[in-house]
Amino acid sequence: MKLQLAPLAALMLAAAAISPAGVSAAGLPGTSTTQCVPVRMGWNVVHQHCTVTHTLPDGSVYTSEYWIDQNGTWYIPAD
Repeated sequence: MKLQLAPLAALMLAAAAISPAGVSAAGLPGTSTTQCVPVRMGWNVVHQHCTVTHTLPDGSVYTSEYWIDQNGTWYIPAD
């Protein structure tokens, strides 16, 4: 069990290290930020749920999202 949790813990620490601390969801105009969170989909299967926050030059903000499967393939799930 410890061998399976170690890679997940390392992934979570790496994600926390690269995520900006103290930055609001809306960035500077004309920029975007991406945050990905690991999600366990089944036994030994971990996907990532990524949210992208776009700040347009006029100051308006919108978000989009996508997923990354265990093989590294990006996808958008069907509703």
